Amino acid sequence: MDEIVNWILSPKPYMCLATVLLSLIAWIAIRRFVKRIAGKTDKQTGAISIILNIIKYFIIVICILILLQLNGIDVTSAIAGLGIASVIVGLALQDALKDFIMGVNIISEGFFQVGDIIKVGDYVGRVTSMSLKSTRLVNAEEGYEVRICNRNIDRVYRYNDVLYMDFPLPYGESPDKVKLVFEEIVKEISSWKEVKKAEFLGIQEYNDSSISYRLRLMVSPQKRAEMKRCTLQKVDEMLRKNDIPIPFPQLDVHTDK
Repeated sequence: MDEIVNWILSPKPYMCLATVLLSLIAWIAIRRFVKRIAGKTDKQTGAISIILNIIKYFIIVICILILLQLNGIDVTSAIAGLGIASVIVGLALQDALKDFIMGVNIISEGFFQVGDIIKVGDYVGRVTSMSLKSTRLVNAEEGYEVRICNRNIDRVYRYNDVLYMDFPLPYGESPDKVKLVFEEIVKEISSWKEVKKAEFLGIQEYNDSSISYRLRLMVSPQKRAEMKRCTLQKVDEMLRKNDIPIPFPQLDVHTDK
């Protein structure tokens, strides 16, 4: 009891309180400074979040070490003891460490950021948040949100502004007629404000029962699914109007009489 009273009456509690307050003030000041110079756009939010997390944990560790030193605990010995402890913690928390390392790699490479449309494995969606532990995707088309641990992000596809669409049409249809119809389709699609550019590229491939003709659209990844549906509807409308059927799979069978 006397030791507690002596500790309370000594300068140590006030020095500890001052250390905590200074650490808190430093954290608030650094956080405001980083956000001010980095801006608040969607593509910068993920980077800011990861950088601030690293700074926060660094300040916490420094604050704890100073508190230990103020209360008579040899910090040098404590740091040396952390060598063995870190091995044990590393084995127990290796998945969390993998998430942390991959999170740092993701932000340092900058291949994708908040606001991008990406595909990770079977999941496609807009990146809504990034942290040292996980990445969140929202798929508005299928109505789901998924959180992916960073250690599981080994291959990422990021959608750009280019959208290719192939349309199978019968072999018996005149390519010249098809070209005229698709040029009219392209002219209509190019007038849509969401489409930056539309082109008819011509024959793409000879299939078993059809010839594939290709369109190329320049549209933002966020509008990709919507513009794909609208384009399919417009193509279907124009093909029907010009009596061009969309072929179904066919198989020719030859028999000996």
